[in-house]
Amino acid sequence: MTRALPLILIFAAITPIGAQSVGPVARPMDYESFCKLDGESRLAALKTATPAVRADLTRTQIERWRDANKARLNDRQILGLTSLILSITPLTYDEGPQAEQARVKSRAVVESVQKLFTNADMTAMQLYSPCIPKAK
Repeated sequence: MTRALPLILIFAAITPIGAQSVGPVARPMDYESFCKLDGESRLAALKTATPAVRADLTRTQIERWRDANKARLNDRQILGLTSLILSITPLTYDEGPQAEQARVKSRAVVESVQKLFTNADMTAMQLYSPCIPKAK
C-alpha cells in the first residue's frame, strides 16, 4: 500500500509522546522557533511540548501547506484540510480516555483526507518535513 507511510506519520503526529512531566519544563514555542531547530532538536521539543503547543505546531504546518498550495487544490481538498485542521486540538495530544476518543476521531479524518492527496503532499504536511513560510 503506497499511502501507508504518510498515514503512519500523521498518526504519529496525533499520538502523545510519552509522559510530558518528565524532563525539562516545556516552554511555549511558536512555529518559526520550531522551524529553526534541527531534526533531533525538533523531536526533543515535541517530546517536552504541551499538548496545546503540539496541536498549534501541527495545525500551523498544515495551514501553511494549504495556503502555499491553494491555487492547485480543489474544493474537496480544501474542505478535507479544514476538517483535518479542526480535528487537531490539544486534547488530541493529551492522555486519558477523552484524549483517545479525540485521536480516534482525528484518525478517521486523516484517513479520509489521505484519499484526496498524493504521498508527497501528505509527507509535506508533516512536522518532520521542511517548514513552510507564511503566505504573503
